[in-house]
Amino acid sequence: SKPMTLNPMKLLLISSLLCCHQLLVVVQSLAFSNKKVASPLTADDHDDVVVKSNRVFVAGISQTCSEETIHSTFSVFGTIADILIIGQDDAERKNKRKPYCFVTFDDLSSAQRAVASSSSSVPSSPPSNDDNNNNNSVYTQIQYSKPIDSTRRRSNQSRVEEAGKQSQIEAYTTETNLIVQVQSTHVDRMVDYLHRWNDNEKGEQNNFCKVLGSASAISRNVSLLYLSCGNPIDLGRILGVDPLLARAINKSYIVQPGLLRGNLSTEQGCSDFAKMLFGKVSSQTNNGLNDANDEEEEPVVCRMQVFPPKYQSRLLQLVYDLVQEIDEESRQFTISPKRFTHMLSVVEAYQYKGKGWEERQHDDNSKLYMVGISPASMDLDVVDTNNIITGGSSGDDVSRAYYKLKEAIGMYEAIHGALPQDLHGSLALDCGSAPGGWTKYLIEHFGCKQVYSIDPGELSPSVMKLKETVHMQMKIQYALPKLLEDEAVASDGGGVKLWVSDMCLHNMAEQVELLLLAKEEGVLAPNAFFVLTLKCVVGHSKLAYDAQVKKVVDKFFMDANLDCVETFHLFSNRSGERTVIGYIK
Repeated sequence: SKPMTLNPMKLLLISSLLCCHQLLVVVQSLAFSNKKVASPLTADDHDDVVVKSNRVFVAGISQTCSEETIHSTFSVFGTIADILIIGQDDAERKNKRKPYCFVTFDDLSSAQRAVASSSSSVPSSPPSNDDNNNNNSVYTQIQYSKPIDSTRRRSNQSRVEEAGKQSQIEAYTTETNLIVQVQSTHVDRMVDYLHRWNDNEKGEQNNFCKVLGSASAISRNVSLLYLSCGNPIDLGRILGVDPLLARAINKSYIVQPGLLRGNLSTEQGCSDFAKMLFGKVSSQTNNGLNDANDEEEEPVVCRMQVFPPKYQSRLLQLVYDLVQEIDEESRQFTISPKRFTHMLSVVEAYQYKGKGWEERQHDDNSKLYMVGISPASMDLDVVDTNNIITGGSSGDDVSRAYYKLKEAIGMYEAIHGALPQDLHGSLALDCGSAPGGWTKYLIEHFGCKQVYSIDPGELSPSVMKLKETVHMQMKIQYALPKLLEDEAVASDGGGVKLWVSDMCLHNMAEQVELLLLAKEEGVLAPNAFFVLTLKCVVGHSKLAYDAQVKKVVDKFFMDANLDCVETFHLFSNRSGERTVIGYIK
């Protein structure tokens, strides 16, 4: 065959490529020979990284796994000094993680044996109902417990904040003699109420009330208000029977300044606290609590109230048992829920909720409590709040709405004095009146000769039967022209003197617009008095609601000649509601 010939240029290119390749191979071999190659980590290398401890972390235990099961499982590796199980109390919480525990051995070698063992070498427990897999092992993971870096702990923001909360509570309790348990959504309103009450009682030295501060309690939507009062017993009773406060206040506790350490959530902690409480009450009864009974030398009889209430039964039983151990003739006090002379109060003031709080919940002295004993009686200090809210009536919506308007008028009169007499016996109009609570209040409180009760809905029979009620079953827009045909409204000197509206409107500015329309149409009398509920439908915070209402009220001032206007957040208002009261000239 004919020999193959190559172009000289191609030959030169191939030779160059071969030379470059050989040079690259030489460079790579030199680099590789000087390079230190890291070998895979061995078990020994791993041991150098892990900080060994005689305390091991055990993950994946079941909700029903007991301390005895853990002990029998791990005692094969050595003597166990302590077992701490965490997370079994959170069974009903959403997105809960599996419980876990810490096992502390007497020596490091025992912990090493436990960590080195595989799950297959550990005795098995019966599968739990709350296990989501088929793993029958007592645990799913075990490792050395990591020590807490003290430097990191000091700089950890959550711990710093928690320490600040504790210091704040400790500062409050140096002066506190009355704790009020308040719905968290009503704390701001309760503080405003107490400030007004204090202003009205300035002349009475024994009736002063200083608001020291508030703190969220462990119970959902509950806060504790710390007060320093001249007469905490009287103030507690006043707050307890005021129907306007019945939905805001759950209970009041008379306490003495100072704190006691303990933990009612553990059996030993509760037992220790009961002994401490028993000694404290015995000491106080010896120092004059039973002065009123000195002639008869009768013992003090205590009724106990505990917050949180879930610990009351156990603590009550423990204190009762301690009392029973004393000879009846030598007893300084007894316990009874009904025939009592004093109230014994125990309030959890502080519980650590920062990082690592789970481990602290089993510490027998991890919480702070305030206690107090004060004169009390069944009639004055055990109150049925449901009866207060309804004023002894049927408890229907009429009664509840009735108190909403009553609170609004009372708040306004506390600032501006009693309303003028010309409002009494006048014409009134109630927008969005069903079921009729506001209509009923206008008739009873102001003696209105007629109340135009305007609402497409039905009124309560108790309101309809009142002769002063004129039910116009339509919207206010359609009612205004008909009102102008009414002789009482159209006559000289007539017109509506009282305009109240609790309507729920998509745009709260319509409340003001409808009032201005009535003024323009001639339905309102000169210098009419109005009460409007402005209901925010967007937003989630107090600041957002206040800003929306202020915007509407500011425009109201621009569009009308107003006088003595006040905006309130009533106890009867929802979080997004504000009540605006004043005169339109």
